[in-house]
Amino acid sequence: MAIKRVIVMVQENHTTDNYFRALAPYGANVATDWPVQANPPASDQPHDRHAYYAWLTGQHKATRTQFDTEKVLPFYEYLALTGAFLENHCSGFGTNSTPNHLLIVGGQTPTLRNPSRTQPPPLWDMPSVPGLAQDAGIGWRCYTGSGNYPVGFYTQLSGSPNLVANAQFIKDAAAGTLPALCYLWHDSPEDEHPVADVTVGMNKIWESVDAVVQSGGWDETVFLLTWDDWGGWDDHVATPNVEHTPDGVQLAYGPRVPLLMFGGTVKARIDSRWSTHAGIPKTVMQLLGLPKLGVDRVDNDPGLSDLVDSSLHNPTPPAYGTKVTLPAPPQPAPKPQPLPAPPEAPSSPVGPVILRGGGTLPPPNDVPLKTGNP
Repeated sequence: MAIKRVIVMVQENHTTDNYFRALAPYGANVATDWPVQANPPASDQPHDRHAYYAWLTGQHKATRTQFDTEKVLPFYEYLALTGAFLENHCSGFGTNSTPNHLLIVGGQTPTLRNPSRTQPPPLWDMPSVPGLAQDAGIGWRCYTGSGNYPVGFYTQLSGSPNLVANAQFIKDAAAGTLPALCYLWHDSPEDEHPVADVTVGMNKIWESVDAVVQSGGWDETVFLLTWDDWGGWDDHVATPNVEHTPDGVQLAYGPRVPLLMFGGTVKARIDSRWSTHAGIPKTVMQLLGLPKLGVDRVDNDPGLSDLVDSSLHNPTPPAYGTKVTLPAPPQPAPKPQPLPAPPEAPSSPVGPVILRGGGTLPPPNDVPLKTGNP
């Protein structure tokens, strides 16, 4: 069956080790011996660019705890085991929320921090995948939280009637009126941002997926579910340095964060390739037949469309609120795959931000760390 729809779901602030320790018996490369994290967590850890640099250089110990996946996140574990689990997916940049959300939407960001909430929101005329779909005559809708975050920062998208409240997603899914491209964000506590109960956010994702399934859209939809950034949680894998800021500090890849790709036609596997948030818009473009975006970080990414096989007909996931039965671990337990080789090219300076009219903005460098040369 041909893919008619791609749904990108973005949650908040967790690393691969922090969420998916239960995948170790299935061969995933995850830590298994860290303390179990209480749910909900008691605090939100520092996780901005300064905290990332301190963690990267060993000056700061990130929170090294893990949620009990099977107990508090069983639907996520089911999706990881029956779809594609990208175990070496990385946040696009080593910093906090807004830059990584922008990378998921359009592959670039003019800022390395969250904009001030006391000032008018910024507006940048950058290309985006929803805008690319619009220009190609393909239907799209962004189901956002308060303030149309983050797509309200795009000149082409700001004020569009296609920016709607996230509560509308389940209604549209049930009615069978979802467009070809959907992005979905949630507000706290449904976004899993500490100090939220992570099961609340998982249940909202489960309810949203189930609404698509119940309307008959499972086989024609590819879902991409990820988390924006590391959130100050530790992860044991050191990611390759492929881009750096003018002060010489690694920018990309950021720390590992989960990416689950699933649907009726998605190959079930633990996939060990390096991937980043820039690959999410590229995968959308591949699956929907969109032209180039004009952003090298996206256009040159290999994407993940090879994980889709239109001849497959995967079973639908458990109905919302029902018992989740997980596949039994293989015996003997497989060993994790070795880390793939890092890119051969040396780390390059982050480039300027490309605008829709052909102009540029300076490379993102608004959190200088003063560390010298790379």
